[in-house]
Amino acid sequence: MTFLLVLALWSAAFWCHECLQPRTRTAFPRQTGAVSVNQIVRALTPCLALTLCLFEDPALGIFYWLGLGSTAGLGTSVLMAVLKQKRGLARMSKTPL
Repeated sequence: MTFLLVLALWSAAFWCHECLQPRTRTAFPRQTGAVSVNQIVRALTPCLALTLCLFEDPALGIFYWLGLGSTAGLGTSVLMAVLKQKRGLARMSKTPL
């Protein structure tokens, strides 16, 4: 259960981080209040995930935290790429060469 909760917390942090990027804000518009909520979630969820991992197993908690953070980062980036591709915004978010 802790595994899924930590993965969800990391995913929420990475999702909020992606939503705060300027190129994503133009592709997926948000309200003004959502920006501050995204910043708070982005800052607090990794700390809460680390606390849960260390509470579960102090010796291996940091490794679980780092591993699940990597997994959540990859999953979130693939999900955002698929969503941008479905909306036809994949080219718009890339920088010109």
